[in-house]
Amino acid sequence: MIITKDSLLHTKELIKKYHPNPFNSISEAKFDSLIDEISKSFPTDFIPETEYIYQYRKAFDKITNGDPHFLILPQLRRYPEYKLKGKHIRVWPFKMLCINDTLIIDQSISPELQKGDQIISINERSAKEIVKYTYHHRFLDSPFTQAQNHFCFAPNYKIQFLRKGQKHKIKIPGVPLNKYNFKEKYYPETIYSDYETGYFGIKNFDNNKFMIKQLAKFITKVQSKGYTNIIIDVRDNPGGNGDRFDELISLFTDKDSIGYQSGSQVMVSKATLDYGFSEDSIGKVCNMPEANIIKSCPLDKSKYAGKMNYYVLVSEYTASMASTFANIMQYNKFATLVGEPLAHNALRYGEITTSAFNNSLLVISTVEIDEYSNQKNGIIMPDVFIPYRAEEYKNGGDPVLEKCLEYITPNKSLSYK
Repeated sequence: MIITKDSLLHTKELIKKYHPNPFNSISEAKFDSLIDEISKSFPTDFIPETEYIYQYRKAFDKITNGDPHFLILPQLRRYPEYKLKGKHIRVWPFKMLCINDTLIIDQSISPELQKGDQIISINERSAKEIVKYTYHHRFLDSPFTQAQNHFCFAPNYKIQFLRKGQKHKIKIPGVPLNKYNFKEKYYPETIYSDYETGYFGIKNFDNNKFMIKQLAKFITKVQSKGYTNIIIDVRDNPGGNGDRFDELISLFTDKDSIGYQSGSQVMVSKATLDYGFSEDSIGKVCNMPEANIIKSCPLDKSKYAGKMNYYVLVSEYTASMASTFANIMQYNKFATLVGEPLAHNALRYGEITTSAFNNSLLVISTVEIDEYSNQKNGIIMPDVFIPYRAEEYKNGGDPVLEKCLEYITPNKSLSYK
């Protein structure tokens, strides 16, 4: 396909149909000027879809900066013409951390690669080139990263990497997409006796009933040892749903209720008419009907697990309902927020819709939400700042977690270190 200035302007107008405030971090006039400028260097020949998306992102990443929900996603399949056969697509057998322009193995299915290995290249494609085409999320899985990189799937992969300063080259088979699974618990839990601290991870807010049950049991387990500290890790949690959030928050306080939202605005479109708007409101930004605003959240005192010291680990990838959880815990002083700042406006937008973009998808927020928070200039700042440093993660382990434990209980050290 051939990219043009007019195609970008058309997409801009499409986004305006759904998003209540897409130009919150750059004025529309400056955005138009940016399109004018970058369009001068557009390729004039036919380019593949993923290159097309990359050229688009030179402008539209400004909107992502104002709303991290906004993404342009290349799709592995197109309905109804094609049916995805996961066993025929082989992907890199690992997950990665992206720290600046450095890619580091976080988990690996292949025994030849270890946590902490730094990727130099894959099938002659440099790490710098991979990062160039990839949304800079802190945690990267292979299928999405490869899709962004021109669907660079292959039966086998030649990988150059650094391990403890030494360069290595290997050739390994890809893992079938339908077997791209890692042997980890969805809600991992550990007790670090040296620190008298429990650790509980939440990978996603999608099965909240079961998660709350597991967390409540774990709190009791930690308390039975006489410990009063628990880390709740939502660093790689992209969100989910708010089902039973009142039950979840009830674990941490004996309050009757907490404040949640002061208001909400909606861009009325066919995607949001179900909030009760009339069709003559389409194209207008309207206040959310009072019945749909959750100004306060009633809590159940009987669920309260007792006085504990909670620490919520966050990253710039903590998003959607995970960012709401982190915000509630910080704003109400139920927990200390530890880690790095969340993405700009991680808390402000949501209720996404999708729109076709050639053979890809635009992900667009439809609602602007005013949650009670301590955010500064749209950024939720941790109470204890612990940055990700590539050099530290090259040694394996989890330095951010380790520093959190050291903050909680100084003058201690992990027994495995």
